[in-house]
Amino acid sequence: MIGGRNRTYDRPDTATESFACTMRSSPAIELFPGRPVGPEHPVLVVAEMGQNHNGSVALACQMIEAAAAAGADAVKFCKRDLEHDLAAPLRRRPYRSPHSFGATYGEHRARLELSIEEHRLLQQVALGWEVPYFATACDPPSVQQLEELGVPCYKVASRDLTNDPLLHELARTGKPLVLSTGMDGPQQIARAVELVLGYHDQVVLLHCTSAYPTPFAEADLRVLGWMQQEFRLPVGLSDHTLGSCVAVAAVALGAVMVEKHFTLDRRLRGRDHACSLEPQAFARMVEDIRRVELALGQGEKRVPPSVESGRWRLQRSVVARCPIPAGTRVQEHMLCVKTAGQGVPWSERHRLLGRTARRNIGPDEPILTQDVL
Repeated sequence: MIGGRNRTYDRPDTATESFACTMRSSPAIELFPGRPVGPEHPVLVVAEMGQNHNGSVALACQMIEAAAAAGADAVKFCKRDLEHDLAAPLRRRPYRSPHSFGATYGEHRARLELSIEEHRLLQQVALGWEVPYFATACDPPSVQQLEELGVPCYKVASRDLTNDPLLHELARTGKPLVLSTGMDGPQQIARAVELVLGYHDQVVLLHCTSAYPTPFAEADLRVLGWMQQEFRLPVGLSDHTLGSCVAVAAVALGAVMVEKHFTLDRRLRGRDHACSLEPQAFARMVEDIRRVELALGQGEKRVPPSVESGRWRLQRSVVARCPIPAGTRVQEHMLCVKTAGQGVPWSERHRLLGRTARRNIGPDEPILTQDVL
């Protein structure tokens, strides 16, 4: 079964030719124990839960179960300490929106925030379904709490790529970091990468467009190649477009990790639900990704077994243009090329020319090497 729970992670390199050299130059890293992420390993498919749990740990548990069943390789949540994350004036600001969960923005965010104890429960639920749990840490206190939880890696939101205090706090843990780049240009990305590399090189870069949903014309998947060539790090995609075609296309372009927002119901209140995938659509995306991985192959032009079986049946070969009596020396004007189901390819007719027919060969009969002396 493609994308099921009992998956094996050994497969040949599936980088496309346009990315082959640069993709192979970036070493794989382990975001999770025993799960390498890189060009010679299966794409890591992450179900981004974000705030789609709407502040309900019960809903979050259901989402984890559904994501695991849909073939997700990992689930990602978000942890923030509101006093460190939001300035007081912003917390007090009225928040009037169809997606609001509170009268002020602070109340809205507080309703959506899960406690560290609830995150611990979600971590155990995820492990019970055999999918790793990790999180975006939005501030140093959240890093400290997640460290106590023992998360294997962290994601950095694109808005924090210029947040040096947070980057230092995260990099000091020594754990792998996934850097999203949806709000950042080349200089900001380069600066963040340089900062983290001062601590370690366990970094995955995610191309991203921080618009919900992202217009297809702004997805700009060719950036994947630029990021790989520029930074020589594993590169993936955090996708906010509608549907799954962009995520699947990113795999064909060499993405080693795909993150997609996940929801149980796109009609739920909250701004991210509408651009998320429900379980059935997420499962189709995973299946398509696994099929694309198989289809990419090893970048070597060859005749596969499925073609070899019908090759001789359809390929053109040498047949007699006219009767060739036994004892006749075969000459080129006696030959033509047709589909015969067997025989010698026209390009190898030299194996027949100048040799003597061993038997009477009728018009349109294929001429085999055993038919001549």
